[in-house]
Amino acid sequence: MIVKLRLVFSFTIFFMWFCSNAQEQYWQEQTSQSIPKGKMFQSLKASETKTFELKSDIFFEKLQNASSVGRNAVQLYFPNEKGEMIAFHVMEKSIMAPELARKFPMIKSYSGESTDGSGIKIRFSFSHKGLQAMLLHANEAPPAFIQKSSDKEDVYVVYTRKGEIGTEKDFICSTRTEIEKSAGNLTARLVDGMVLRKFRLAVSATGEYTQFHGGSVADAMAAINATMTRVNQVFERDLAVTLELVPNNDQIIYINAATDPYTSNLNTQVQNTLTSEIGEANYDIGHLFHEAPDGGDAGFIGAVCVDNRKGSAFAASRNPQGDIFDLDFVAHEMGHQLGANHTWSFQSEGTLVQAEPASGTTIMGYAGIVQGNNVASNGDDYFHYYSILQIQENLETKTCPERIPITNSPPTISTIGNFVIPKSTAFVLSGNAEDTDASDVLLYTWEQIDNGVVVTSTFGPSNPSGANFRSRPPTTSPDRYFPFLSRIVQGTLTQTTPSTGSAWETISDVPREMNFALTVRDNGDVAGQVASELVKVDVTNNAGPFLVTSQSGSESYVAGSVQEITWDVAGTNVAPVNAANVDIFLSTDGGVSFPTVLAQDVPNDGSHSILLPGIATTNARVMVKASDNIFLSVNGSDFAITETEVVLQFNKLNHEVCIPDNLVVPFNYETFNGFNEEVTFSATGLPPNLGVSFSPSTATTNDTPVDITFDNTANVTPGEYTVTITATSASVAKNVVLDLNLYTTTFETVNLTSPQDTGTNISIGATLEWDATPLTNSYDVEIATDIGFTTITESATVVPNSYTPTNLTPETTYFWRVKPKNICGEGVFSTIFSFTTIQVNCNTLVANNLPLEISNIGTPTVVSRITFLEDLKITDIDVNLNITHTFVEDLIIRLTSPSGNSAILVSNSCGNMDNINATFDDAAPPFVCSGNPAINGTVSPLGALSVFNGESLQGEWLLEIVDSQPNDGGALVDFSLDVCVEGDFRIDADNDGVFDDGDDLCLGTPAGVEVNTDGCPVYRFAQDNFEIEVNSETCRDNNDGSILITPTNTSINYTVNISGNGIDDSFDFTTSVVLDRLNAGEYDLCINGTLADVNYETFCSRVVITQPDALGVSSKLSEDSARVTLVLEGAALFNIELNGILQQTEASEIQLDLRNGLNTLKVSTNLPCQGIYEEEVFGFLEPVLYPNPVIDLAKIYVGPSIQNLDVDLYGLDGKRISSKSYQVHQNEITLEFANLPSGLYLVRLDGLQTSKTFKVLKR
Repeated sequence: MIVKLRLVFSFTIFFMWFCSNAQEQYWQEQTSQSIPKGKMFQSLKASETKTFELKSDIFFEKLQNASSVGRNAVQLYFPNEKGEMIAFHVMEKSIMAPELARKFPMIKSYSGESTDGSGIKIRFSFSHKGLQAMLLHANEAPPAFIQKSSDKEDVYVVYTRKGEIGTEKDFICSTRTEIEKSAGNLTARLVDGMVLRKFRLAVSATGEYTQFHGGSVADAMAAINATMTRVNQVFERDLAVTLELVPNNDQIIYINAATDPYTSNLNTQVQNTLTSEIGEANYDIGHLFHEAPDGGDAGFIGAVCVDNRKGSAFAASRNPQGDIFDLDFVAHEMGHQLGANHTWSFQSEGTLVQAEPASGTTIMGYAGIVQGNNVASNGDDYFHYYSILQIQENLETKTCPERIPITNSPPTISTIGNFVIPKSTAFVLSGNAEDTDASDVLLYTWEQIDNGVVVTSTFGPSNPSGANFRSRPPTTSPDRYFPFLSRIVQGTLTQTTPSTGSAWETISDVPREMNFALTVRDNGDVAGQVASELVKVDVTNNAGPFLVTSQSGSESYVAGSVQEITWDVAGTNVAPVNAANVDIFLSTDGGVSFPTVLAQDVPNDGSHSILLPGIATTNARVMVKASDNIFLSVNGSDFAITETEVVLQFNKLNHEVCIPDNLVVPFNYETFNGFNEEVTFSATGLPPNLGVSFSPSTATTNDTPVDITFDNTANVTPGEYTVTITATSASVAKNVVLDLNLYTTTFETVNLTSPQDTGTNISIGATLEWDATPLTNSYDVEIATDIGFTTITESATVVPNSYTPTNLTPETTYFWRVKPKNICGEGVFSTIFSFTTIQVNCNTLVANNLPLEISNIGTPTVVSRITFLEDLKITDIDVNLNITHTFVEDLIIRLTSPSGNSAILVSNSCGNMDNINATFDDAAPPFVCSGNPAINGTVSPLGALSVFNGESLQGEWLLEIVDSQPNDGGALVDFSLDVCVEGDFRIDADNDGVFDDGDDLCLGTPAGVEVNTDGCPVYRFAQDNFEIEVNSETCRDNNDGSILITPTNTSINYTVNISGNGIDDSFDFTTSVVLDRLNAGEYDLCINGTLADVNYETFCSRVVITQPDALGVSSKLSEDSARVTLVLEGAALFNIELNGILQQTEASEIQLDLRNGLNTLKVSTNLPCQGIYEEEVFGFLEPVLYPNPVIDLAKIYVGPSIQNLDVDLYGLDGKRISSKSYQVHQNEITLEFANLPSGLYLVRLDGLQTSKTFKVLKR
């Protein structure tokens, strides 16, 4: 036996060496870090590529054994994007007609599948020009491309588009859009007919294209073969379509650009060429390949098989080879020819299939082309659901293709259903598909299919239409989280103004409908089969956000401990969401996956206790997800679970039993870290008479199953009990608390509480409520229109003690009853209550002041208002609009209620079509852009008008029209609201806003006449009826102010009341009136008028009598006392007299030059009553003595800078009479001369700043 094993092992080693050696015979990885030259490699990152040398002769030798005849397959190796060698079973799969293939025996096409069962598919071409290949993975990994270097013989680059540097392309698809009247049959099957459609393909080449690839017909044919091999790989997988080059395709390959039939009008020229050279009867679809600036045009949508149209397409590129040309250019234009429109949504084409945000990423998108609106730099290698649907609907009408039966069975998808979810909440869509072909690897794609314009600036959680989520490549997982699970774990649920290459995923914060398609591909060998299933997700404004609130602070817990998980139910447990239960999951890898179920079908009541498993981690997360719904939430941060010796692993902590049955509760005894002590199991906290036993009663071994049996329940009082289960050893004691519910079939009678019995005028949105009964799991609610319950209009089983009916109609009497239930049985129905619903009435209110212009200058916002006075609950609302506007796509139209809720009616819809004349009604079908007006009839809006249901009607409703683009304008012609409310509208026959049932004292007021709160007409004086002249006081306190009132209309009898400043008096007049002898101050004038029976509304005005200000003068000397500055107040003109010289000034500040010595200053105005300001000012450059001659006293003015002086008095004989030191006060000192005889004297001053002698005459 040992010998045999050694022999087998040796053979295995030899086989592995042989295989490795075989693959290395023709592939050799290059160590250079640089990328080979070539246009197609310019955007690649060196770190994201692998470079290999291919020994073509050895490879070709092995390839000779691959044949489509007899299905002979050979094993060949190809490198993937990681540099790993993958073995494939390879067979020839020619894309040429046999006659054409015989002309070019060295130009081949092959297909293969990985030998390891991973489902990787390969298609490659091989010719004298080398090899080109594409590997398609069976998971979300991007396709890998193998492309030959242009500057190194037999050197190949392996890369994915993930490794491409984001560079915007210049490609523009010029295919004319065909407007669809509908988006087709949205429930149509996709590709499930077990038929491969083969179309005869004619591809012409311009002289430029041929020269680019080498210059010969064979060179061009090799390049065409390479491109179409890659295109066929996608078409066969997604569409069950294959294209075969016609026998004489070489006759339409041109080698000279100067003599080929192609100049500028390529669509027409290629059609004419194919018609004349190939013949319309000899091909099904035609195309032109061209080397020129990037561009393409299919000519027509869906024109395959249509004579004189089917050959009108071309694709052009400066680098007409490689993955970008093959998929983004050729597959895109051929997708148009087969029947698909664009799926991007950066502007409207009106096709109803623009469901990818901004540029999109699928084949019929514009990835990397739309500056500022690129979802990704490069497109993906698959068709969107809508593209497959459009192509299949078109091909069903075609008879030209050869229909080849295949044995590949289509996948079948289980019905999924529709969902209502809370706003601002993540969700996950899951599918379940089966395929009878066991070898098929199913790939799943969940895509949002809501048509609408979505650009970078409008993408976000408030977008009411179009796509909130980009398309993602197919994957083997049937689940897709919205947004990505990694973003949910990060708490990043929304996104605005996304950048190229970012997530382009956001949940909705506003109520809206979102539609999704699940597309399942089976990747069949010959041709794929594709199935689909549609799901509608309604986001409600009445619930959410649903949030996990616990485990938000990096907590640490011991394995096996019981922890509480809490969440914000946010209204999700009641209508319209009605998620009664939730499931709780655990992740131990930071939220990458959530494989561990902690609880299932537990009440959605906001909290639940779970038992943590014996898994140590620092990256735990919990997810709470609705059991029968799709919405979910993950806690806010990682928490830790630490190791422990013993874990009692219960599947659940809550258990129920029906008396007198025994209750068996299983758990698993688990040990860690080598713990091997014997533990003994026990229970405490048991209610009286409840028995308990453990089997086994002790354990030492890890993973020991244990059963707890609770017996003798017949002698236990029914109720809810808490029991502690303990495992005890010499060193360890572990506890787990269980909740036991012992039920019987005996129930208390349910007591109904609201609405009260025989209640009337009950809202059709009322909630039924009753008192909760003990030992009850759920309640059956029944509502009927007869007391015998023979006509039950609604029934439900609910967990909470309330229920909101969904089908109540107005003015109907209903009977209702409630029955309690638990796992053991059910009670009896409660006493029957009845109630009668309120009357519902409808009315229409039309906006005034229309039409309103929508300017074509700038981007204006136009607002129209309608005001309702009734405080009544809304049950339905419709909007009637008539708008003239060119390019309806420019408009965003929103209705906002008085409470602030809003609904989008139209948002950047209908492309370049004009005008809207429609009624928007939730119950109507979606609007279809067609004709003029672009939107007409009764249609549903983009948003939901039901968001207003239940609100009060009262207040001001706003219709807002945002014109988002300049140049196009128009007008809001008509706007009205049709509203239905609970209760009666009050009558206002004359529409004056005052109800006729007692408030309106003047019935029948003519339309348009303004009324007061009594409903009576308001008569106002003409705006310019009064001229009021105010004359102020001539001088202060003169009391000679006056007011002259002169009316224009002198046929009215007026009375004016003047009040203020102690006056309150009235005067009658008809022509004019003077109110005089008024002092300064404010006065209120109120004028009434009568003319026959008409009383005019009082006109009031406030006037002000002024008086001249008091004369105000302030002066300031300069430091050197040479100038004086005057600040003047109280007049417009001032008279200034300085030293007898008069001047006038209007300035409020003036500077005057002073003479040395005494200056006299006078300031006055032209109003004598303001008085005169007088001042003496000394101006000097040195001390001044005055008066001189002197009689008794003399003063010496010394200025502000001198503080102390020594003064000596001398007679003419030179004798000193006196000597004294002075402290200067107010810039001067005083000298005594009274006791001196008459005569001349000398006064000598000495100080730090001055020294001077005066000659003084004493009289």
